[in-house]
Amino acid sequence: MIAILLPALALSAALTLTLWAIQPLTWSILLLLVAFWFCAPGVLVARRLYGPGTWGAALLVGGTWGYALSCLVLLGFWIAGVRGSLLLVLPPLLASLAAWPAGRLTGLFTPPRFTRQDATALLLLLLVVPVVVGRPFARVGEMVEDGRAYRAYFTADFVWRMAVVAEVSKGDVPPHNPFFLDDALHYYWLAHLLPSVEYRQWRHLTNEQILLVNSVALDLVFIAFFFFFVRHFVRGPTAAALGCLGGVLFTSFEGTERLWALWSAGESLGLVRYVNIDAITRWIYGSMPVDGLHRLLLYQPHHAMGYAIGFSALLCLVQARLAPRSPLAPRPSPLLLMALAGSLLAACLLLSTFSAVMITTMVAVYAAIRLGAARQWRAITTGALAGAAPLVVGVLLASGLRYADRADLLVSIRVVPPAATRPVLAIFLSFGPMLIAGAVGAWLAVRRRATGLGVIGIVIAVSLLFYFFVDVRDHQFVYVGWRSGHFLFMALAVLVGFALQELWRAGVRTKIVTAAGVILLATAAAPLTVIDLYNTQDLRNREIVDGLAKFRWTLVLSRDEIQALDWIKRFTPDDAIVQVEPTVRNAFTWAFVPAFAERRMSAGIPISMVPLSKYLEASRTVFGLYNMAKGREVHERTRSLRIDYLVIGPPERHKYPNFEPILNAHPELFRRMFRNRSMAIYYVVRGGG
Repeated sequence: MIAILLPALALSAALTLTLWAIQPLTWSILLLLVAFWFCAPGVLVARRLYGPGTWGAALLVGGTWGYALSCLVLLGFWIAGVRGSLLLVLPPLLASLAAWPAGRLTGLFTPPRFTRQDATALLLLLLVVPVVVGRPFARVGEMVEDGRAYRAYFTADFVWRMAVVAEVSKGDVPPHNPFFLDDALHYYWLAHLLPSVEYRQWRHLTNEQILLVNSVALDLVFIAFFFFFVRHFVRGPTAAALGCLGGVLFTSFEGTERLWALWSAGESLGLVRYVNIDAITRWIYGSMPVDGLHRLLLYQPHHAMGYAIGFSALLCLVQARLAPRSPLAPRPSPLLLMALAGSLLAACLLLSTFSAVMITTMVAVYAAIRLGAARQWRAITTGALAGAAPLVVGVLLASGLRYADRADLLVSIRVVPPAATRPVLAIFLSFGPMLIAGAVGAWLAVRRRATGLGVIGIVIAVSLLFYFFVDVRDHQFVYVGWRSGHFLFMALAVLVGFALQELWRAGVRTKIVTAAGVILLATAAAPLTVIDLYNTQDLRNREIVDGLAKFRWTLVLSRDEIQALDWIKRFTPDDAIVQVEPTVRNAFTWAFVPAFAERRMSAGIPISMVPLSKYLEASRTVFGLYNMAKGREVHERTRSLRIDYLVIGPPERHKYPNFEPILNAHPELFRRMFRNRSMAIYYVVRGGG
């Protein structure tokens, strides 16, 4: 019991400190409990599905399933127009009813058996979450001397999530697009629905606080699933946990490469503060950048949940019995199996859309191979139809919710330019430690004839196929590379765990060599993680990056800006159109109004919606009014753009020094509602006087 109790106490203490640093502990714990309440139904479903003696497996995978099920029920209520605190209680209760039909599949699956050793290994592994996110999360939106600070890359993914939650919480279905007039929010927002409901219900909490606590919860659920995933292929709990640990913390040689390059050039090693250390392959070599899984925990927990629910479909096929246990036992139904896999993939589609495309490809290939090996030729066709049916429902629902912009083709099949640029060097730098250890695992798997690891080969092959040949437009060629990289790290974690398991069974000399190799690789990989986690909370770095994209390492909202943003939130209608000049703010404060003022714009330039061309075109129209010389012309243009409020700050005042005097000269057209030392807000008078 001591082996379990001590890690449990350490995890509890670390999580308490992490949550306390985000906001008052009482509310942090409440938000965490709500998130776990939404996860709970999946534990019941998994226990019913797997049968007696499988509580360990149910606890590890159930959080993922439960969150997806509860969010789908919540979505049903949301579409039906239900609002209020009941939405935080009722969906998991109804989602638990899925345990009843799950009983029809009892006996079809053989998940790994989990012991007390697994509990110890898992509890120690879960410490990764507070270690990675604790300090960075504590500093998101921190008040500093000159305002409120947000560090890159929270200024990208996290600020975008703030904008999504602010809009979804208003209750429209589908949500409005805060960056484009009379348009739906073209984004997979289901994963943000629970934080949106919480934000709508508890307005005394900030958007940031709710998102950060939910991120901690989802990160814990993902790491538990990650361990569950690896344990399907690695029998030893310690080896499995070490494989997962490597996949999160010891992934890349990029940090070591930069330190060596700076030292060789005689430059200060402190310059690593001013580079995107997990994208050296792009910044220095022009190749594909790959984010480590630690960044998934920091910035993209919604994608982590999509990965987990999608790979659950793959694990169902891995676990499935395609032949009866005995001649008298009923024959398992591939149709039910594929329908379940398709349902999980449909949920993945709604949580992380493009991830579902990739994982569905993996599932289809593996299912065809397994059914073909079992000579169930007819089941390949019928199973494909059974799996496709729920996927079609998911696609129709996503279409109805306007997830994708139908204006143009969003995905292209071609050689991706960065992926084809110095690919050997880029892959070695991005994946080096895991690639080397994983190659040992693959070699041992071939020698041991561990055919069960064949599915990992499929994951790797499909991920590399997408890495080199598939692109999502207007994402600087990197969006698919990020997803592929994450999947490759998950697959390599399995091979690393398998290598450690097999090598540790050998003699003393092999154990010594193995330990030395692990220490060497971890030492070479650690600089990336250490530098990245330091940089992620370094609010003193105020430098401007002027490279592939122009941005500040730390965005600081001045106290004047905070005061103006608070005024907008307090005194303007939720559906008000509040406009800044989007082109001058694009580099630094692209989400100034949607994320921080929580209002819509007539036109803006988002970083997460495609195609980008329509946003640029609309922003050019808005840009035109700032160059007009006559007050009535400005008024006519603002009214045609349906702008209710114009916000003038230092960027607008510096770029267009004549614009604010024009507004001041026509109080009958533009009524000044707010002003402090650097900010002014004007109401656009309807009717022109």
